[in-house]
Amino acid sequence: MARWLITFGILVVAGSLLWPSLHQLGLRSLPGDLAVDFVPGFNFHLPITTSLLISALIAGAWRLLDR
Repeated sequence: MARWLITFGILVVAGSLLWPSLHQLGLRSLPGDLAVDFVPGFNFHLPITTSLLISALIAGAWRLLDR
């Protein structure tokens, strides 16, 4: 269990460090992510497609590491 927590922590830190560089490359949001402006100055962002992709990647990694 400790190995999983350490691995997950390393992945979270790596993702956090890489996020600004991915943002500069134009990887801001995927098609299917919702961005709504209800009132001027209030933006609502719901990353549906991004969440599904991240979930699939985590599930796939979990299956590979669980063997």
